Amino acid sequence: MKKQLLRKNDLLIISCLLLISQSLFSQNIDDWYVNMPDVLNPVLTKQNRLELLEYHKAHRGDSITNRFGNQSYLLGLDSLNKRIVIKNTSTSTFDMKIVEPEGVAPVVGIVRTVCAPVCLSSVEFYDTAWNQIPVQFTMPKAMEWVDEKSIPADKIDLQWVKSVMEVSFVSLSFSAENQLLIAKNNTLDFLAEDDRKILSPFVSDKPIRFKLQGWIWVRE
Repeated sequence: MKKQLLRKNDLLIISCLLLISQSLFSQNIDDWYVNMPDVLNPVLTKQNRLELLEYHKAHRGDSITNRFGNQSYLLGLDSLNKRIVIKNTSTSTFDMKIVEPEGVAPVVGIVRTVCAPVCLSSVEFYDTAWNQIPVQFTMPKAMEWVDEKSIPADKIDLQWVKSVMEVSFVSLSFSAENQLLIAKNNTLDFLAEDDRKILSPFVSDKPIRFKLQGWIWVRE
């Protein structure tokens, strides 16, 4: 009897936690953005974030003076797909999306991109209590965009190509309409002009797309 009661209690607790999680993630992206911890986006205070969204909704503009006295801009707000993109500074953007994969609880994904001047991103994931969670994502390397087989071995040394492309500049963004993470290779922009001319014919400009399976991002 005690074991049955314990099992019923466990099921009740699990059900309550699931309901709480579903309730939290039923909030729109506006709520998540405004109420997130300031440390996740220190350029804008909570009041800044609230005013920026209110100005946008009232058609009074899409910019706000941030805590450092400069302008930050709302680049995109998609309530249906739960995504918001903010240009924090002239060289940085903040991309936040509620990712809802099958089989696991939804998570908050945050991509930060800095262009100084070549764009480079990082990505983090959080649960409903804003605890960082170990969602697995491996940033692709610049060489993954290189078609090695098309490089003429009698004219271009493959080892030289690998050494030139060793430092990777990859920017990320969440897709606008689905549960994908898009990786774009910017490494050619970092190279000297002569090297760029030699390599560009063999480097794809197509983004690499990743989808979330469980808590692992896999290449589509």
